[in-house]
Order: sequence, then structure tokens, then C-alpha cells
Amino acid sequence: MLATPDALSETIEDALFAWVATVCGAPVLRAKPASGGNRCRSWVIELSDQPPVFLRYAPPRPPGAEPYTVQREAQVYRAITHAGLLAPRLIASHPVHQAVLTTCAPGIAEFRHLTDRTAQQAIAVDLMDTLARLHRIDTAGLHFDGGGQGVRIADHVRAELNIWQAMYAETGRADLLIDLALSWLSAHIPDPDGPVVLAHGDAGPGNFLFADGRMTALIDWELAHLGDPMEDLAWFSMRCVMEPVPDFGACLQAYERAAGAPIDRARILYHRVFVSTRVVVIRHRNVTGEPAHTIVSRALNRRLLVEALAAASGCSVTAPAALDLPPTERGPLFDRILTDLRDVIVGRSTDALVIAKAKEAAKVLKYLQAVDRYGPALDAADLAARPVDIAHLPFPEALAYFAGEAARQAQLAAASSGGIAFRKYPAL
Repeated sequence: MLATPDALSETIEDALFAWVATVCGAPVLRAKPASGGNRCRSWVIELSDQPPVFLRYAPPRPPGAEPYTVQREAQVYRAITHAGLLAPRLIASHPVHQAVLTTCAPGIAEFRHLTDRTAQQAIAVDLMDTLARLHRIDTAGLHFDGGGQGVRIADHVRAELNIWQAMYAETGRADLLIDLALSWLSAHIPDPDGPVVLAHGDAGPGNFLFADGRMTALIDWELAHLGDPMEDLAWFSMRCVMEPVPDFGACLQAYERAAGAPIDRARILYHRVFVSTRVVVIRHRNVTGEPAHTIVSRALNRRLLVEALAAASGCSVTAPAALDLPPTERGPLFDRILTDLRDVIVGRSTDALVIAKAKEAAKVLKYLQAVDRYGPALDAADLAARPVDIAHLPFPEALAYFAGEAARQAQLAAASSGGIAFRKYPAL
């Protein structure tokens, strides 16, 4: 068996790699683990006398409301085969396992590490061209597992909304902010004239590859579905919060030129709410995630959801000012441990896993330090602001409360979050 660090059974690994060899008609030389998203495991497979290929596998999960499987992603790859997109090409899907084999596109995904702003903008414009081309694919007769039916964009937006409502409901745990967002989304589904398109469903920095100053491939098609082209621009703006582009407005203009039609800002604002709701639902479902990521993601994405709701609804909300309190008597102890993590463990280690885990531990410790310093005062502020029955408040009043809650959570997570702590959606 080829050695990999993934915690798969040897039987499944052997079966997957043997299948790749059979499909490609060449022995597998090496399997290099690659990033596969939050739930998938992936490898760049080196073959004898052939270009490398990319294997993506999702371990089995219990049946549920979520339709987004790797086999469904293979359906999407088949739909884009002849579209001339900058995207990997499907080679085969496994007959038993949730696994797909694609061509291995060149390039890297770490957009935030690119310092050439001219190259950053050129790559972002390449993405706009690719999305416009994607949105021109003829969707007549297309259907994906769990997807909606109908000839209007609203039919498919409603179908997607039903999926995410079901995914949230099956957790059995209520979240009043998610309830508010889903209620608003249900009441404001856009119903524009215009063709239903194939939407990527997660487009933006982190989900494309680039090399030599140009985009080489749009990847990670797991959430693709039929729907509204403006949704992909909303996803792009969400991902630009984490990895900004130099000129977001110019990107929208580039999309308009490539698509040959103006964007609809009101629909982008609607889909920003939907995009943010999806991300918060994903976090709500993922109760076993890495603690550091959970802390940062929860604070950022709940704040962005409130921001998106305010912009789309036209409600003005004002977040409370951050508290300025002195450190507690335990402050120096936190500082000492954080210094040791940075200078002794990270500074003197050459083990990549040790360094990564130490950095994650530092983020958690920074959060605990903030809880120690601000937690009691923020809890008291939340108790004073919390209405008796949030679920039955008028929308503006409920949103105002959640704006305060999000601001309080953001203050606790600020030191752990670094540069993204208070970033906002880019202006439209």
C-alpha cells in the first residue's frame, strides 16, 4: 500500500489506488496528499509515463438532508465537459465509493500569499470571465441529485433554500439568528426574468488555482447547482472578505462585460444573506471542528450574516462599541504562555505538525484570555440587551439585538482572528 497520513483503512486506500491504476492503464508511483476541502481527502497521483491525476474521496456519512456528494460533483463535471471552462476534466467516478478522478490542473490556491496586485486583479478578472462562460451553459435537461425543478430562477432558489432549511432542522438544535435569516430569505426570494444558470456555488479565492499571474482552474464544484448567476458573485464577495482582491468593483464590471448584461445588486445582496446563512449552518452542523477554526469562523460569519441582512433589508443597525477593560491578574500568565508558544515551540521547531498545532493552541489561548478579560462584562451587556422573546420580535429589533451579539462575539475572537477580525463585505 502507498503510504499516506490520511486515516483511511488500508483496504479502502488499496481499492482507490488500484482503481486509479486500472482507469489510467498505468501503475501508480506516488500518492501525495492534497487539500480536499473540509470533508474530502484528496491526492495528487503520479503515474508511470502519464501526467499526474487528482483523486478526491469522501468517507461514508450517515444518510441525511444534504445532497452534496462527490458523485453529485461528478454529475456537475459531466455537465461542464464541453463548455471550454478553466476547470479540471472528469476522468472517471468510482462505481462504489464516493470518489472522483480528474485531471490535475496546474497552479496553487493560496491567493492571499500573492503580493503582486496587478497579478491578483488579472486572476480575479479571469475568474469573472470563467463565471460568465459557466453561466452561458445550456441548462435545458440538466438535473443534479437533490436539485430543484422549474423554468424560473425562483424555483431553483426556493429548492436550494429548502435543502438548507432541512440541513439545519436535522441538527435538532435551534439557533435564533439562523431562524431569522431563513425566515427573511423565504419571504424575499427573487423572481427575475432570465435563464436559469449553472452556478458554481462557492466561487472565489481559495477555490481556484493560478500560476504565472493567471487563473488556471476553477475547482471544488461540490455545491454547484442550477440557480441565479448573481449567487456566484455573492460567493465571490464572501470569499473576498478572507482573501481580498485589489479592486472588487472592477471585477463586477469585468463580469458585466463578459456576460453582456448588467449585474443586479439587489439580487447579489439577497444571495449574500443566503451565502452567509449557508456558512453559519455549516458551522452549526460541524460540532467537532478544530477549536481555533470554530472560534474564528463563528465570530466572523455570524457578524457577516448580520451585515448581509442589514444591507439586503435596508435596516440600519449600530453595533455597540468595544469594551476597553484592563487585563485581569491572570493576564501576565496568558502572555507568558503565548510567548513560549511563539518563541520556544514555533520558533525552535522544524516539525510542520507541531508548528501548526502550536499556532492553533495560541489562537485558542488568545480567545480564553479575552474571555478572562471581557467575558463577565460582555455577558452582562448581552443579558441587559437580550429581549424576553427574540423569536417574536419585529425584524428590525431582532436584527439590532443580533448586531450587538455579533459585536460582542467579535471582540472575544478578535485577537485569535488576526487581520480578518473586523473585515466587511466589499462594497457593491
